[in-house]
Amino acid sequence: MPDPNITRLEAELYRLTGLHLAGEANEPPEETAKKLQTVLDTFREKNSRREFFRKLLSGQMAGELSSEAARLRLPENVPWCVFAVETEDTATATASDILRQMFATGGSDCAVVTDARSIALLRPVKGREKREDFEELAHTVVDMLNTEGMLRARVAFGAPAEGLAALPGIYREQLTALAICRIFYSHTNVVGSDRLGLGRLLYGLPADICQKFLNEVTGGRDFHAVDAETQLAVDTFFENNLNISETARQLFIHRNTLVYRLEKHRQATGLDIRVFEDAMTYRIASLVAGYLLETRKGGLHNETT
Repeated sequence: MPDPNITRLEAELYRLTGLHLAGEANEPPEETAKKLQTVLDTFREKNSRREFFRKLLSGQMAGELSSEAARLRLPENVPWCVFAVETEDTATATASDILRQMFATGGSDCAVVTDARSIALLRPVKGREKREDFEELAHTVVDMLNTEGMLRARVAFGAPAEGLAALPGIYREQLTALAICRIFYSHTNVVGSDRLGLGRLLYGLPADICQKFLNEVTGGRDFHAVDAETQLAVDTFFENNLNISETARQLFIHRNTLVYRLEKHRQATGLDIRVFEDAMTYRIASLVAGYLLETRKGGLHNETT
């Protein structure tokens, strides 16, 4: 009597592919079932929405977009929101599993691994979603990965793509936002590609131009060659918009102690950050120094093309 499990798998294979596959003579039923299941899983993955989006984002969908979208019942001309999720090098598979469970709504939402560190999260725009809604979802993704997988992640979001054809360009934009965030705003785990500030201006500048600027500003001095106590005072001073009183309050130190530390910093760097122009120069030079350091380390993350 035929094994009911094999009969079911053969029927499913024929329904999906039009093919028949039988086991070898005298082959144990469990081996035949295993082979049939492998073929089915491979076929489903190659013809899944996830594979469609992977090919689309990597530029392998030329001429097939409309027909493949129709086959998968994906809305082609509605706005799609795109999130780029960056994880630690070895955590991409775990993060992808968490995101797929998180967005397993039976709709068109999809999480796609695009390289060793990046995952694309794609979903049609729902109703009257605004920038604030996308930002909130990005924070939810970061929190979920941290809670469920103990993973540190960074998420970029931005304006929706106006249709499936625009997704690759929008996704590249989010990857660029992640690279800029990693270099210039490393304390941030959610970044909007529409609000990258100085980072966007500095990103991609030739290294030799950056080095010339740094040499002019620093006179060969190392901006970060100060003790940790002084550097903390400087960082907190900037966080408080150059407000001495508020900075001293947050650091639980006397105002005069803070002034002393800022003076130490002036002697070390040649810039008095209590003066707006010097503060602006120091801020830009610090970003440029960080950018050069990442460039030399080869730490700039290549974007998906």
